[in-house]
Amino acid sequence: MGKNTALWGCLLFAFWVLTGCSAPPLPSPTLTALPSSTQTPISLPTATATVIPTTPTVEPETRRTQYILQTTLTYPDGLLAVSEGVLYTNRSSDTLTELVMSVEANQNTNEFEWLPAPCLENGQPCQAPTMEGVSMTLPLNQALLPGQSVDLRLSYQIHLPSRAGLLSFGSKQVNLSGWIVGIVPYIEGQGWLHHAPGAVGEYQVNELADYDVKLRIVNAPEDLKIAASAPLKDNSEGYHFVANNVRSFALSASSDYEILESSVGSTRVRAFVFPEHLEAGFAALEAASKALELYSTLFGPYDRPGLTLVEAAFADGMENDGLFFLGQEYFAAYTSGSENYLTALSAHETAHQWWYAMTSSDQALEPWLDEALSTFSERLFYESVHPDEVDWWLQTRINGYQPQGDVNSTIYDFSAFRPYVNAVYLRGAMFLGELRDRMGEEAFNAFLQDYFSTLNDKSTEDQLGLSSADTFWQVLSAHYEGDISDLRTKYFK
Repeated sequence: MGKNTALWGCLLFAFWVLTGCSAPPLPSPTLTALPSSTQTPISLPTATATVIPTTPTVEPETRRTQYILQTTLTYPDGLLAVSEGVLYTNRSSDTLTELVMSVEANQNTNEFEWLPAPCLENGQPCQAPTMEGVSMTLPLNQALLPGQSVDLRLSYQIHLPSRAGLLSFGSKQVNLSGWIVGIVPYIEGQGWLHHAPGAVGEYQVNELADYDVKLRIVNAPEDLKIAASAPLKDNSEGYHFVANNVRSFALSASSDYEILESSVGSTRVRAFVFPEHLEAGFAALEAASKALELYSTLFGPYDRPGLTLVEAAFADGMENDGLFFLGQEYFAAYTSGSENYLTALSAHETAHQWWYAMTSSDQALEPWLDEALSTFSERLFYESVHPDEVDWWLQTRINGYQPQGDVNSTIYDFSAFRPYVNAVYLRGAMFLGELRDRMGEEAFNAFLQDYFSTLNDKSTEDQLGLSSADTFWQVLSAHYEGDISDLRTKYFK
């Protein structure tokens, strides 16, 4: 980012607050509660666009898409105003005449709104974009040649819906996940990789990018606490966060949060939980910490500075880069020990930092590449951390559902969540278990490490870090020459 200062002016933005509770820590790893503090509401000045007279270029090592966001969240109406700068470099050998952007907030009527003069391209007014659901196509004023960059300035606001959800403004918490208008990955020779939402599952495919986010809050409630995908960089004028080489950026805010903290090496692990579930919060934090330590050994190093767990007012769980949500129903159902969904899903969502964040795939068309691996990672967690409870996990998490369906189904093959989970998550974990039995544990573990490191190679020019089934089978063939056609016939269509 430093080499592009002249293109952008001042870098702005992002979130993370140190506040919390005073409950006693659990043993190993050391868990502590942070003291509470009050956040002062502040207002956002009007942003102005800088005119860039020529097509910008950037150095090869900084060709990731860069987002600079100046954001205002206003209480009590739940209005999120965003001034967004985007520096996009054409990393392909194709000439691009348009950009395709994902506008997740436009999924529901009357929630997303462009502000007047919403778009500038290199300082000049953009051509009129076309919106179709969550997809926006922006014709470029000037064709973008290989290696060239374009500077965009966007202005929009989101009327956050007053319900529990990933993008929401509720009485218990505010969640911002999928709020940023982002350019979708471009696959050379194939085009833009973007999908429509399905009845189940995730449809977004995110490239690795850099985020510089500044959040200001107007009329904030007392003692508001903010969880984010990256550590707080500065809070002298709001909440400023910088997250480079990541898949997404999310935050959550609530006055009710208690903040618990642990560490794994130099990585800070934090849990933002509601006070009525404090004991469960410590259990989830401990599971996530131990899972992070284990997966760093089994798959490859965790290269984010922290990991944040957020208790969600909505059901189930959802991964973001550096942060994941876990539904409050799992915290409420927690009693003790690790034979529970709170522990299993804390391990599952932590695994998504490897099988979504650091590496990713087409979540709409090949969701098994992240969901099956994350579910099987739960088994690896129980085998290592709670070996006496593996049978419980197999019966409760997998076999008890008697799962059916093809592992390599798409999200569009299902109209209900349970059949989707049974086929993609559970039978996917069953396949990986049988594959390990066939290969042997040593060869299987070497395969997983090689698969992860191949996708996590940041030296590649496209810097997408995206996998496909072809990549999976290709890396597997380098570690096992035996015949697995029967397994592929059994589990895959």
